[in-house]
Amino acid sequence: MKAVRIYEFGTPEVLRIEEVEKPAPGPGEILLKHEMIGVNFAETLFRRGLYGRGGEVEFPTILGLEAAGVVEEVGGGVESLKPGDHVSAFFRTPSGYAEYSVLRAELALPIPQDLPWEIAAAFPIQGLTAHFLVHFMHNTHPGQIVLIHAVAGGVGLLATQMAKNAGARVIGTCSTEEKAEIARGMGADDIILYTQKDFAEEARRLTDGRGVDLILDSVGAATFEKGVELLAPFGQIILFGSASGVVPRAKPQHLMVRSRTISGFWLNTLRDQPLLAQEGSKEVLSQWMQGKLKFTIEGVYPLEEVQEVHRRLEGRQTHGKLLMKP
Repeated sequence: MKAVRIYEFGTPEVLRIEEVEKPAPGPGEILLKHEMIGVNFAETLFRRGLYGRGGEVEFPTILGLEAAGVVEEVGGGVESLKPGDHVSAFFRTPSGYAEYSVLRAELALPIPQDLPWEIAAAFPIQGLTAHFLVHFMHNTHPGQIVLIHAVAGGVGLLATQMAKNAGARVIGTCSTEEKAEIARGMGADDIILYTQKDFAEEARRLTDGRGVDLILDSVGAATFEKGVELLAPFGQIILFGSASGVVPRAKPQHLMVRSRTISGFWLNTLRDQPLLAQEGSKEVLSQWMQGKLKFTIEGVYPLEEVQEVHRRLEGRQTHGKLLMKP
């Protein structure tokens, strides 16, 4: 089968298309034939040795955290799935950039047979992250004010729609007017261009000094401390990334003053609670099927163009999900 492997960390040029042996499922596993592959910024970090298992990787290794396809074969003891079933998957061990993969059956997310492959590959990582941020880690409800950093990113656009569907007001931050227009198109009420204004000062002005009830922060060091101060009484900040660097140590006593909460979320946690992931996927797909949720698919590329796909992601040239077809 075709697969994208790396033999060392580095630039997009380390990504190689190779013929490798097709895997076989063991007990409790399924063999998945990929119809569409999701591409994520985290995979560019993994390629550079800056993410997850950076110090533990055995080369050569396949990249890729999510895919969707058809179950081709099941291993012994698998009763929940059968050949021909359609599933989405987010992998415990990167293996998505290939024609086939093997994964534990309980980590597969069953999907409707008529679900477009583009949606099936686009929703697992970004859709589940947004869902659990808005509806599980926090009980977002009418009257609340939610501030979303990187609002025009994949998770940001989905979280915006979910928060609006829950009746909240959404304030988003981004760098350009072009991105602001995209976020407004998905329902964001107010946009702060952090390249022009201090996001915390502007958010206080927009809320008449009240502050916000929830902050979704994937930026980290550059926004975290100001975000904590921006929280309204009983407000919560959820850290789910650190694009600008690791956040400084928080002072728990400082949180007591306004009964504020700091939380963290990492999608990998769901890999140890597959039933929770499956319930979340049903909710996300239900919103999409009801027309309440839009996924922005920017383009579908052949697997052979993986180097260019990574360059586009790293160059911040994208405004939607990038997919690859094996």
